[in-house]
Amino acid sequence: MENKIATPSETKKILREHNLNLKKSLGQNFLVDSNIIEIITAAAEIQGDEFLIEIGPGIGSLTQLLLEDLDSGKLLAVEKDAAMVAVLEDIFAGEERLCLLNQDALKINWEEVAAEYNPENRKIKLIANLPYYVTTPIIMGVLESNIELEQMVFMVQKEVGERICAGPETKKFGSLSVAVQYHMQPEIVHQVPASVFIPQPDVDSVIVSLTPYQENIYQEKVISKKFFFQIVKSIFQQRRKTLRNSLSKSAVINLDRDLVTQALEDEGIGLKKRGEKLSISEMISISNRIYKMRNNAETN
Repeated sequence: MENKIATPSETKKILREHNLNLKKSLGQNFLVDSNIIEIITAAAEIQGDEFLIEIGPGIGSLTQLLLEDLDSGKLLAVEKDAAMVAVLEDIFAGEERLCLLNQDALKINWEEVAAEYNPENRKIKLIANLPYYVTTPIIMGVLESNIELEQMVFMVQKEVGERICAGPETKKFGSLSVAVQYHMQPEIVHQVPASVFIPQPDVDSVIVSLTPYQENIYQEKVISKKFFFQIVKSIFQQRRKTLRNSLSKSAVINLDRDLVTQALEDEGIGLKKRGEKLSISEMISISNRIYKMRNNAETN
């Protein structure tokens, strides 16, 4: 296809020709600014031989530019809406580098998908304009899988992007910040106004890039991942309370107050400090200490 899909005129033309009605329930808002698409693809630093995954391609505005950047690589586009898949099949007919998967990204086993569509074991990059209503579960579903990601670049609601990238002692720092940063390093690449979409959403967006840490600075230090995230959830469920109170009165995990007090003192953390002021490394350290102390108490 010669014309850029990411323009108001071309997008409206495709919607009209295929008699498409946008489904609000699927968060269908189409980018109509090719400059934004180019910023997304540039952030992904595509070399041309990767295995790219796109979630929610819609009518293919981002798909089109991703294919232009590919050489010997492959692009897997995961689209829940069968009507959109039919449009993509028509627009990109004969494109051998593109595989279309008509599935719900929330229900995909990413290990199985990678094994089936990427048998060459190419470097994997996920690049997407994610539907806002399922942004967090999709991101976490991919991060929690065992596929090895070279990079993730996605557009999300501005508020969510800021929460993903937030650091300690900021209002937006929370469980989502920790969950994402536990796996990869996030960065906001670009601010995106609502005006570049059809239909126009109620909020602005940001482009976020996630890259692997050069060293595994968090995951290998955690004794129990399940316990660690129970601690994190307890901290942010009652973020205005002191760390001692939020942990000892948590509805998520049953912890003895005296044990929590002793652990905090051993860690050199003031009893009046709030958990939201801890760094991820400090959360891991206190989690590991409480985990070991509790296990020792139970075995003695």
